[in-house]
Amino acid sequence: MPQSPAFGCRFEFTPDNGTVVIALSGKMDPEAVEELFPQIQEVFRAGVRRFVFDLSGLEYSGSLGLRLMVGLQNQVKPDGKVAVCAPNEAVRSMLEMTKLTRVLPSYPTREAALDVTGV
Repeated sequence: MPQSPAFGCRFEFTPDNGTVVIALSGKMDPEAVEELFPQIQEVFRAGVRRFVFDLSGLEYSGSLGLRLMVGLQNQVKPDGKVAVCAPNEAVRSMLEMTKLTRVLPSYPTREAALDVTGV
């Protein structure tokens, strides 16, 4: 039986440190959310209010992963913005099916998401 890929995340800050891109890979299951949440909160406490989740390497996101992103969107209102970019078909379908695209705008590329978040 093939082993599922481990969860990975990489934080990349824009030159002005106003936006962070969080590149996710593997599967965002409850353990991954438990690992990711405190890191995001640390960045939020440092004053960052614009977040882009690069989902190009993410194979799967469970409901807790989606909840984490929506919760962050609610947390940064009204000063900030959360967007997602480059989701695969399965993740995009889940975002659309749950109508989360109304709360978490989705963009085809990282560049498009960064343009919209105000970088």
